[in-house]
Amino acid sequence: MYAFLTVAFGGAIGAILRYGAGRIAAQFTDAPGLHATFFVNIVGSALMGALMAWLVAREQNEVTNTLYLLLGVGILGGFTTFSAFSLEVVHMLNTGASFRATIYALMSVVGAVMALFVAFHIMKRVLA
Repeated sequence: MYAFLTVAFGGAIGAILRYGAGRIAAQFTDAPGLHATFFVNIVGSALMGALMAWLVAREQNEVTNTLYLLLGVGILGGFTTFSAFSLEVVHMLNTGASFRATIYALMSVVGAVMALFVAFHIMKRVLA
């Protein structure tokens, strides 16, 4: 239960930060959603990389596991799920699964966009 609460607490913080990034982007651009999403995906992925390098350099124990749940899964997960996706792709690349990483990345991006597109148009017809 402690792990779930840790992730939930971090996720709430990440979601607030994500919302704040969108509000800030709205003040400086005519496409705030697009710019905020791009920003959080890049920054979130960079922060996930830094966090993982920092955690790997530490002795794995309950504190480092809790930090991963709070910061990685919770805050960065709430800020952007793209950071988790990026971590998975880099893990595959680092373990020599380059082809698998490429297929996974392509299928994830294309699949997510297509799923949104199809669901959007189905709901438009259902609600019409």
